[in-house]
Amino acid sequence: MVKDGQTVFAKGYGVIDLVTKRPVTNTTIFQLASMSKAFAATLLMEQLHQNKTLSVYSHVTDILGHDFQFSTDIRTKYANLRDLLSHTLGIARNNPMRFDPTLTRKTLPSRVKFLKSIHPFRESFVYNNLMYGLVTRISEILGGKAWEDLINDVIYKPLGMTSSNFATRIDPSRPDLAQGYTNDDSIGGVSEVPFEFNKRWSELCGSTCIMSNALDVAKWMKFHLNGGKNEAGHQIVDSDSLAYIYRPRNTIMSATVSKYFTKPKVPVTTTETSYGFGWKIGYYRGSYRILRHTGSTWGYSSLVTLIPDMNIGIFTSMTGNDHNYIFRALLHNYLSDIALGETPWLNGSTICSFPEPWYTIPVSKHTSVNKNIPLYRDESEYIGSYSNNAYGTLNISHNATLNTLEMRYGFARWALYPKHTHDTFYGEASGLIKKSFDLSTIKFHTGKTHHITSVEVTSFETNDPPVFQKQSHTTVSNSIFG
Repeated sequence: MVKDGQTVFAKGYGVIDLVTKRPVTNTTIFQLASMSKAFAATLLMEQLHQNKTLSVYSHVTDILGHDFQFSTDIRTKYANLRDLLSHTLGIARNNPMRFDPTLTRKTLPSRVKFLKSIHPFRESFVYNNLMYGLVTRISEILGGKAWEDLINDVIYKPLGMTSSNFATRIDPSRPDLAQGYTNDDSIGGVSEVPFEFNKRWSELCGSTCIMSNALDVAKWMKFHLNGGKNEAGHQIVDSDSLAYIYRPRNTIMSATVSKYFTKPKVPVTTTETSYGFGWKIGYYRGSYRILRHTGSTWGYSSLVTLIPDMNIGIFTSMTGNDHNYIFRALLHNYLSDIALGETPWLNGSTICSFPEPWYTIPVSKHTSVNKNIPLYRDESEYIGSYSNNAYGTLNISHNATLNTLEMRYGFARWALYPKHTHDTFYGEASGLIKKSFDLSTIKFHTGKTHHITSVEVTSFETNDPPVFQKQSHTTVSNSIFG
């Protein structure tokens, strides 16, 4: 917690991992996930300020080249940097594309043209990590360096964030690095998330790869609250450029936090009504303007809240899942009240019992997958290589160990178990992504001859399910994937 330019509280709780049980301190490193977007926006705005010939209204094609295309002419012709930063493009998330190691910052621009829009251009808020991958690439083109090096030069070093790093570069053996965990409903506990998973997933760095600790993020918050100056009072980023980041650009029609923290359900309201550049904008208690952003990735959950008019900043990060951001929001509401001098509406008891005593929500129950349903057709008909223009190649093979079909996409793999509906499967994640990304629906389609012609991975993107066309019947050896 920071207030009036001072770090007033910085402390760690719990353990770094469940094996050594080393204690978390205020120097323990966590992955900040989507909190990275504010870093990406800050970097790009400073680059535009220095460039002079470009602005947030410069077209994407002005930088990525006139060969760059979106899926529609209107986006290709008119989309600008502002649209990328504020999620106005209306393109489905397609996050699982990040399992593909051939999707890099350099190759992403050539694949964007195959991503369909699900809402009209500039008429909706559709959060999209891939667009911040484009922001990352644009900064690299403008700066002539890797994004990580640019962040080091423009933000980390000037602010004295000496412990901060990147999921793409950090040494996973660092003793101060918190181990990520995910819920394991099958055992009623948690499972480790391999760090290699997050390293690969974070290739599009500006959307998710920042890693930091409480003391360094305190410097980051003070930098924003002090108009772009570091703790020594030196101007690091132009104050007008920074202020431009906080302006509402896009209306958030249905914020998750508002579903649980709005009157009359609870006594005090928390809202996120609009999006700027890498920051959500809203109000706490109806009158305190807040800038905030969550960060959720495999094994880590973070939240930063700034109350700029009161010169207050709050940051929390933890390992494990935090469904619908509820626990983070509760912590920040309580800490906000302490910093503001308000009487807290929460306490140790009600934070643990939430949403009771105010209201109740249904408790979801883990349902075991029936692994004994027989295949509808001969296994060999499913086996082969499948291709999609945006996603690339997916392979279906036989897993001899499990005696099941197996689907492999990039560094991810799933054991496939038939459902009662013909040619429809459930995917149980294994390998690096075990317990992290199960798939509820995979559908195989047939042609006029009733042979398999394609596979639709509905769970990859429910708003625009990718369909992979069958290319061959060649069995894919498990050994080539490692």
